[in-house]
Amino acid sequence: MRAEVVYSPSNDAKEAYRQIAKQLEQIDFEPNFLLLFLTEGVWKNYKLFIQLLKKKFPDAKMLGCTVEGYLVKDEIWMRGVAALLGEFDGKVEVFWAKDKTATRTAEKLGEKIGKGWDAILLMFPALYFPSKFGFLKYFLKDRVYYRRYIRGESVKEKEDVLKEFSDYLRSKFVFPINDVLKIVAEKTGGSIPILGLNLMPLEATSYTPLILADYNELGFGSAAMCFKGKANVLFHDIFPERGNSYEETFEVIKNYFAGVEEVKVVKGGLAIGEINGLKPVAFLKMKRSGFEDVSQDEFLKKVESGKLQMATPYGLSFISKETYGSAGLGLFNYPLNIYPSLFNVDNFYDEVIFGGEVFRGGVKAFAEIFEKKKLKGFDFYVVDQNAIMSFGGNIHKFLDVVREKSNKYFGIFSSFPSAYIPVPDKKYLSEVHKSIFANLGGTSAMVEFE
Repeated sequence: MRAEVVYSPSNDAKEAYRQIAKQLEQIDFEPNFLLLFLTEGVWKNYKLFIQLLKKKFPDAKMLGCTVEGYLVKDEIWMRGVAALLGEFDGKVEVFWAKDKTATRTAEKLGEKIGKGWDAILLMFPALYFPSKFGFLKYFLKDRVYYRRYIRGESVKEKEDVLKEFSDYLRSKFVFPINDVLKIVAEKTGGSIPILGLNLMPLEATSYTPLILADYNELGFGSAAMCFKGKANVLFHDIFPERGNSYEETFEVIKNYFAGVEEVKVVKGGLAIGEINGLKPVAFLKMKRSGFEDVSQDEFLKKVESGKLQMATPYGLSFISKETYGSAGLGLFNYPLNIYPSLFNVDNFYDEVIFGGEVFRGGVKAFAEIFEKKKLKGFDFYVVDQNAIMSFGGNIHKFLDVVREKSNKYFGIFSSFPSAYIPVPDKKYLSEVHKSIFANLGGTSAMVEFE
């Protein structure tokens, strides 16, 4: 596959536009697809860039989104904009959907995609940040449902309230990662590998993450770019393999992460009601000093200013009843009574593991995905954005491995990529359902082309 990357590390949108336009003049082939990635400094000016690209390549299939950074040539940038232009020797199509709920959107998208593809790149907001008014409605719903929750006389009654609240989350805020992958995989026949770009920014603001499909802004919607030809999806996580029982996986997690302890949760759908009898945020503050109360006003100000931090070293590790794999959920001290999950927790044990996040093996552990390559053309890869926070300046060591294993490549830092892999190559800790891989940290994924 022939491919080129045009990019500008400038956060001045007009300067970035000029630099991209100049580079586009040097492109001497007609791409049939393009992927546009915008960082925090320029994403609000996305219309400038899609107008430029649409005018230059009106027939190219297009997807785009916000990212934390990108890796191009021997450089890593956390600012500016980049676009991958590809001339794929096969069929490429883009499909998108937007319906009343995340579930219905995934179903509709899967139906549109259909069967017969060789690789799918799927974009959806793991967590969507609406307007200030949208959050005010959320806080009201949270209070109403929590009053109903505490009136529950049994765990079953409480779980039912949480599942009902989860329906609200699916309609406005959350695309549950495992459910979305399962739905799209089933609708497309179950034999096509899928790379999931389940987006959530490190610093959130209203109307993010941004998703673009064929030059349309989707909001709370989902899109996919599908390839028929020599293309393949790979997945990797940096953790030890999972066990064959709850007890074995608990030992794996205890030996890997820092200061873990087993706790009991009440959960349902996409919601956590309590941890060891306490509200989740109250539990976090009890266990870890230094967390101050964040009022609703403070929360909204951070959202409006784009400074709401969405990275935390503390969280819960849930163990799957189906595979004994595990997925982590970060805990924040935000003004919530019922705590939202980015994946459906119904098929996980009520006994979960609380602890701190640690990435062992250094930044090169994320690059081990390149050891799995099967095709020798171009590699588009996605690295968990948490690696930026964990490794800082050492993140450049990632490129040392990439240069050894790949002839031509382009990568992005985004939120903990997920995947559907019909025939996995090992017992990944992140395999939480059969062939479905989802974890809120420590993952990387790739679409490789011949």
